Amino acid sequence: MLNERQLAVLELLENQPLTLAELARRAGVSTRTLLRDVDYLNLTLSGRARLVTNGNATWQLEIFDRASYFRLLQRHDNDDRLLAVLLLNAYTPRRQLAEALNLPETWIGDKLARLKQRCEKRFTIAGRPGAGYFIAEPEMKRVLILASLLKKDPALLALHGRFSGAGDAVALAAYPDIPHDYLSGIILAVYALRHRLDAPPPVGVSDALAASVNAMGLSLHLPALQTLTAILDTLQSRARKITPQRIAALLEQVRDNHPPAIIDATLVENLTGHVVRCAATPVWLTESRQSSLNTLKVAWPAAFDMSIRFIALLREQLDVTVFDSDLIGLYFACSLERNQTERQPLILLSDQNAIATINKMAIEREVLNCRVVIARSLSEVHELLHSLSPVCIINNGHFRPDDSLKNCLTLKNMIGPAGIAQIKDVVETAFIRQNLNRLFSSQGSFHYANTPSQSWSAIMQAVCGRLRAAARISEDEAVRLCEREQEGENLIVNQLAVPHCWSDHRAAFCGYFITLAHPVIVNHEPVAHMLIACASATARQELKIFSFLASVMHRYPAQRIAAVAGYDDFMALLQA
Repeated sequence: MLNERQLAVLELLENQPLTLAELARRAGVSTRTLLRDVDYLNLTLSGRARLVTNGNATWQLEIFDRASYFRLLQRHDNDDRLLAVLLLNAYTPRRQLAEALNLPETWIGDKLARLKQRCEKRFTIAGRPGAGYFIAEPEMKRVLILASLLKKDPALLALHGRFSGAGDAVALAAYPDIPHDYLSGIILAVYALRHRLDAPPPVGVSDALAASVNAMGLSLHLPALQTLTAILDTLQSRARKITPQRIAALLEQVRDNHPPAIIDATLVENLTGHVVRCAATPVWLTESRQSSLNTLKVAWPAAFDMSIRFIALLREQLDVTVFDSDLIGLYFACSLERNQTERQPLILLSDQNAIATINKMAIEREVLNCRVVIARSLSEVHELLHSLSPVCIINNGHFRPDDSLKNCLTLKNMIGPAGIAQIKDVVETAFIRQNLNRLFSSQGSFHYANTPSQSWSAIMQAVCGRLRAAARISEDEAVRLCEREQEGENLIVNQLAVPHCWSDHRAAFCGYFITLAHPVIVNHEPVAHMLIACASATARQELKIFSFLASVMHRYPAQRIAAVAGYDDFMALLQA
C-alpha cells in the first residue's frame, strides 16, 4: 500500500522533473528516505511506470501504460473511500475512519488535511468536537458527490459492508441528458442514504423510474423515490436551459471583458455540448492526476482567462457550476488558433524556382500564421526590407549574406521536418528575442521584502501599489491584476508566478520582474519570484511571449529559478 508521501512524490513528478534534493525538500524527508521510497515505488509500479534519473540527479516519471497506472493509483489512494464513509454517516469520529480504512489512526489526521486542501474549492469537510467529521453541504450536493464516487466504482460501498447492490446502467426517456452510469450512481447514492434523507418535496414518481429502481434489485420507499425524482428533474431542467443561443450570448460578454475571443460555430458547438454534460452530470470530485495543462495554460493565458470568466457567467446566469476549466480553456485556445489572422512575413532567398516553390508551400502549410515571400537575389532581399519587416530570412541557396541581414537562417535544398522545426522556433521567438529589454523593463523591476507569513493577496496589493506609485501600471491595471489572482488558475511556471492582466489602454506588452525575500505558496505551488505582466488586448503577436517564458523557464531546475538574484540574472536566463 502506498502511503501519502509516496503518492505525493508521484504527483510532483507527474508535473515536472525534479532534483533529488528538491523532491526530498517538498516531501519533507531526507534524501535517504526518498531513495527508499523510489525503490518501493518502482517495485509497486512495475510494468506501468518507473522513476528514473538522467544522471544529473534529476528524477522524472516515465509512464508506460497510463490507464493501468491511474487504475493502480486509484486502488492505493484512500480518498474515495474516506469520502464515502463521511457521506454515509452524519458524523464520523477519527477512530471509526481508521477502522473503516484499515489504517493507523495517526494517519487519519494527515489524510483529512490533505483531502480538505484538495477539495476546498468544491465542497467543505468540517468537524465538530466530540462528534466527528462530516461533509457540510446541502443534501442534493451530498447525494451527487456520492453518485460521482459510485460512477467511478459501483462496488465502492461494499468495502464498508454497508451495501452490495450492482450498479447496472439504466435508461429513462425523461432524462435524456443524464448518462446511464451517472443515473445509476444517483440511484445507488439515494439508496445508500435513504435513512438520512430530509423530508421529500411533493413530486410525482414515474412508473418508469420505480421500475428501473426495482430492476437494479433495490427497494426504495416513496419519500426516497420523491427525493430521487426531484434530483433528476433538477439536473435535466438545468441541462435543457443550455442552448447554442445562450452560450453565444455568454461568449459575447466574455469578449467584452477580455482579449478578443474568436466566436465561431465550432466554439459554440463544443461549449454547448460540454456545458450540457456539466449541467446534467455535476462532477464534484477532483481529478488532479489525470493530466497537467500547466504548459498549455502558459502558452495560451488569454484562453484560460476567458474560460474563468465564462465559468463565472455560467454560474451566475445559468446556475451551472463548473470547476474544471481545462477543457473549456482548450476550446478557447483552439478557437484563437483557428482564427489567428495575423500572418508574419518570412523571406525565402533562393535562385532555384522549383525548389523555392515547393519549400514555400511546405513552410506555409506547416508553420501557422506565416506567409513566405520569395527573393531571387540578395539585392531583391534588400529591396523587400524597405517594405517588409520579416521575422527571419531563410538562405535556401549558395548566397553569402552580409552582416546587415539579421535573423538569417541557412537551410539548403529541400526543407525537411528538422528544418521546419527550426523555422517554427525562429518564427515564434525572433520578435521576442529582439525586444527582450523593451518587453521586460528594468525600470519597475525591484526586490520586495515580504515576510514569511505574508499572504499572496497582501503581496500582490503591495507590489501593485508600488508599481502604481511609480507610474509603471495604471490604477485600472492594478485592480485587474489583483482581481485576476483571486479568480484561480494562477499562472505559475517553475516557481515563477506570472500575475497578468489585459489592458485596453496599453499598446504593447510590458513585464516587471520582482524578486521575493521569502518563497510563498500559491494554490499549493511554491513561488520564488514574480513577473507582473500587462498585455495589450489587441497585440496578438505578443501573446506568444507567455509561451516563450514557459519554454525558457522549464529548461532550468527549480532551484536555479529560485536562486535568481535580480533583474540582470533573470534577463541572462532569457537570453541564454
